[in-house]
Amino acid sequence: MQPHNTARGGFAALITLLLVACGGGHDAADTATVSQTVLNANHPAATQYQAQCSACHSANALGNEALQAPALTSLDTDYLQRQLRHFRDGVRGAHVDDTTGKTMAAASTGLSDTHIAELADYIDSLPNARPESTLSGDLAQGKDYHLNLCSACHGSNALGNAALEAPALAGLNDWYVLNQYENYRDKIRGAHPEDRWGIQMVRLAPAIEDPEILESIATYLASLPPEA
Repeated sequence: MQPHNTARGGFAALITLLLVACGGGHDAADTATVSQTVLNANHPAATQYQAQCSACHSANALGNEALQAPALTSLDTDYLQRQLRHFRDGVRGAHVDDTTGKTMAAASTGLSDTHIAELADYIDSLPNARPESTLSGDLAQGKDYHLNLCSACHGSNALGNAALEAPALAGLNDWYVLNQYENYRDKIRGAHPEDRWGIQMVRLAPAIEDPEILESIATYLASLPPEA
């Protein structure tokens, strides 16, 4: 990432580089729209986010399924900072099969803790919204499994638990929830010895193998309102 006083020319160059790194999918008009849409523009990390993150996660941080970049606005600042540090430090995104994680690890190289804190605070300042549903699992089944298996840590309303450092699940893209659960189950994520939170998920994830049940859980979570 570049400091938040990056010159206009560097800003444009970073947008172009990120479009390539994330696999393309945007034309020149899309790039112009992203560069002109700066929410909370007076925030110290606004320019930094738009230059470094928006090409994949969108200008409003609500994600982009085509690039497998999730929505970020429902995640608390502590969790966002931890994940960015994990990407930067090789705790997350190092597995050979974690394609999107490797992209994030590369994008996080060189980030200072100060930049990470400012970015997390900026994302937290953006309006929250419920991402569009893409799955069609059984809502009743998903609710039952969430309440019996997930809610003890993530809350019955799936808004997370700060005391347990468990993130909100409501407000995340359903496809991302499904993907990350499978990553934990397959030890693509959470296997690093310094990821003590991920290790807990790796231990719990084998409890569900049935893809239809996982889809139902992800569908239910996507139906819940994120924190305002």
